[in-house]
Amino acid sequence: MYHVTVFDDEGKKLFDEPLQAENDVEAREKGLALLAEKEYQNHPYRIVHTSGRLVSFNSHKGKAPK
Repeated sequence: MYHVTVFDDEGKKLFDEPLQAENDVEAREKGLALLAEKEYQNHPYRIVHTSGRLVSFNSHKGKAPK
């Protein structure tokens, strides 16, 4: 079992859903397809195994200096 979580640039959860897959490769493929379907592919996200193992990750871009 895997989990997909999407955040806004402030770290607030926008999307948080379990994902069924047989292995990390399948989880990454399904997770990225789900992100594209929901139009979250450019947001910070993580796809993790329920054991805590990181499968895919996109960090936030940080705030521009003032």
